[in-house]
Amino acid sequence: MYKVVLADDETIALEGLRTLTDWEELGFEVCGACENGEEALAAVIRSSPDLVITDIRMPEIDGLELIRRVRSLDMEQPVFIVLSGYGEFEYARTAIRYGVRHYLLKPVMDAEWDKVLTDITDELELRLKQTMQQSMLSSRLLPLAIARMLEGHWAEPDEEAAEQMDRLDEAATGWTYVHVEGNSSRITELCRELAGPAGAMLIDLPGDQAGLVVESSGGAAAGLAEQLYAGLTRSGVKGSVSIGPSVRSLRELPVSYREAADAAARHYFYSDGCGPVDSASEAEGQVNYTLPSAELIEEIISAVERLHEHKAAEKLGELFRGFKENRTDPGVVQMTGMDIMLRSMELLKEFGGADDQWIGTLDFFRTEPRSLEALQVTLETALSTSMNYIRQHKERNSEHPLTRVECFLRDHYPEHLTVKEIAEHFYINPVYLGQAFIKKHGISILEYIHNLRIEAAKKRLIDTQDTVRSIVESVGYVHYHHFLREFEKRTALKPVQFRAQAQSEQG
Repeated sequence: MYKVVLADDETIALEGLRTLTDWEELGFEVCGACENGEEALAAVIRSSPDLVITDIRMPEIDGLELIRRVRSLDMEQPVFIVLSGYGEFEYARTAIRYGVRHYLLKPVMDAEWDKVLTDITDELELRLKQTMQQSMLSSRLLPLAIARMLEGHWAEPDEEAAEQMDRLDEAATGWTYVHVEGNSSRITELCRELAGPAGAMLIDLPGDQAGLVVESSGGAAAGLAEQLYAGLTRSGVKGSVSIGPSVRSLRELPVSYREAADAAARHYFYSDGCGPVDSASEAEGQVNYTLPSAELIEEIISAVERLHEHKAAEKLGELFRGFKENRTDPGVVQMTGMDIMLRSMELLKEFGGADDQWIGTLDFFRTEPRSLEALQVTLETALSTSMNYIRQHKERNSEHPLTRVECFLRDHYPEHLTVKEIAEHFYINPVYLGQAFIKKHGISILEYIHNLRIEAAKKRLIDTQDTVRSIVESVGYVHYHHFLREFEKRTALKPVQFRAQAQSEQG
């Protein structure tokens, strides 16, 4: 049974945290429901919880001070969820420095809340599994002990590992951590291959990361990093290699690890990188934790609400240019992007939008995207989707009959439709409807339907591996030859040729 401590100075909010989730069903025991930071700290010390959910602003000590004090305790560190209102978004950068990865804005949406708790439960289960495995692998006691330290699970290794560390420290001038990340199991294999010849210690960490601990002498770390990067390149693995600062003791390796990982994250966030990254030289870039102006964020949201696509794109571009020029910390960039996402979601809800349509995009933000460009593209797509939804909502509620007809056609183009049936649906004379539609669009209603169907077919041909015949039926054609004639008329290609050409252009 996992343990959770809840902290919020508002009685109603605290009760909401207690009852919002069936904690027992998730495998949690609520071992503290606290109305201020002092009570929460005492509960953490008393019960050593696996999870702490805290508000930012509380009497006695606030949520951020609570996190700082808990981080300094000699105990297995809990996972934190920080709750905050929009006005407290500036506290995000401090939470990031304390290693908080789950920062939720009030009011918390059910879908987001459930996803975060599922992720944390998976994380705790993995942590428990790793603990059990490590207890059985006594022959790898020291590397496992160091791995636990780097993950923040142990403040001090057990007696046997501590003795080994002391003996190694006495014979060495210092230690350097070489950090490797990449979306492949090849990184661990490569580290294992190089560890022996280099006299380094392999540290196998969860996720797509591993590392080597090497004595700080004679440029050993730099040479090892070059070999690792060359190995990744030969294997075709997209990854990063970074060098932490030298530390005197093995117990201080978490410092070398964190600085190496942070340097890699910042470097690769702003570029594709080339070769290993030294945390010392990367630090010279002076990461900026300053938040962008609230006015600029408001201008973006206002442009979305007013459907000013050009201005929304222009202001978003201005925001990201500022991030790049100021070399803003990636965590702050991510939290700003999440803020814009949540603001646009709130805007959509005013027009009848649903939370669940954004789950995929929110997942992207939780993965801590490594590229500034990827983050900008995702936001551009999200804002464009928002504007399209708002536009459609306004069009559907427009009194102009032709606008309602166009919306109807976009929703029902796969169905068998005739001008007469459409006119009857909207109580319009069919002759008048046909003439008015041609006057506005320059084509007939039936040609408009064909255009919609062929556009849908083209998208399916590019995005899926569905057969052409299944696509033909799904977009509303009964006879294949009819579809073929309309498709070739608009593309000058047969469907198979169109798909092959599209795939070739995509690389």
